Amino acid sequence: MKNCKSLPLFYDANSKGWMTADIWEKTLRRWDLNFSKQKGKVALIADNSTAHCTVDGLKSIELVFLPPNSTCVLQPLDQDIIQNFKATYRKLLLQDMISATDRKE
Repeated sequence: MKNCKSLPLFYDANSKGWMTADIWEKTLRRWDLNFSKQKGKVALIADNSTAHCTVDGLKSIELVFLPPNSTCVLQPLDQDIIQNFKATYRKLLLQDMISATDRKE
């Protein structure tokens, strides 16, 4: 991503590639603004990472933190969700590529 000038999405990172409290807060405030414009309400479930701090003043996001030490219990579920998401994404990407090829794009 070093030489990328712009992206069609919000992207933030640090030199170590870790989530920080600063990135967390900036992201939540941006999401909150977007959800407020859409008049939406969201419950965001987060683990107890040190970067996942509470953020005051959110209008459309309610932060719900998982109980301490529950990540190891939920990790197998997490892996299945990630695996299914990646498989579905790849399938849709290949379908789009084949359709574009058929349309000679």
